[in-house]
Amino acid sequence: NRHLARGPRARLLAENIRDLALAVSGLLNPEIGGPSVKPYQPAGLWLESGTQHSYIQDKGDKLYRRSLYTFWRRTLPPPSMTIFDAPTREYCTVRRSRTSTPLQALVLMNDPQFVEAARVLAESLVREFPDDPESRVRKAFRLLTSQQPTPEQLALLRDHLATEKSDHAKAPDLARAFLESNGESPIDTSLPLAEVAATTSLIRLLFGFSETVMKP
Repeated sequence: NRHLARGPRARLLAENIRDLALAVSGLLNPEIGGPSVKPYQPAGLWLESGTQHSYIQDKGDKLYRRSLYTFWRRTLPPPSMTIFDAPTREYCTVRRSRTSTPLQALVLMNDPQFVEAARVLAESLVREFPDDPESRVRKAFRLLTSQQPTPEQLALLRDHLATEKSDHAKAPDLARAFLESNGESPIDTSLPLAEVAATTSLIRLLFGFSETVMKP
């Protein structure tokens, strides 16, 4: 990139970040065209905001359509998009602002859409590398950042994965509740619970890594 282009680093747009998570997990629905869809959103938000409408969440593949097809209420856009500086569409915006706030990290680590994407990707990695946590870390890092981890990054992430595995193995009921409470895609019960939960935590950590959401 040093030889081909120059320019400042910039965070991906709100829609791009959500689509990235869905794409790397394999959840993204590539269907083109059709009506708007209503993915995950906090319950009761429209009513509490005085819109006099109820938000009825879609089911199945509609939850994983590209963000281009997400239904927008002009005065109340999807909150996860707003946190990443998507405009309200009450007026024309020539160029979006780009802020950096703690709420953005909370969305990347805790929003149901991102936790579900992390869990689905974790299941895929555990199937591919059942007894090789280092390869699991390498592939997850490569998928999310388009880079290979440095030796220091690899060591830190490998230790994090081992710690999370140990913690989840001690509390399997909590690990299962965590995995089952985020998202509607089915869970692969044939995989080791502690491995999936630990790898999910690893990917949630990588979602918040600057190299994942920044465009060089």
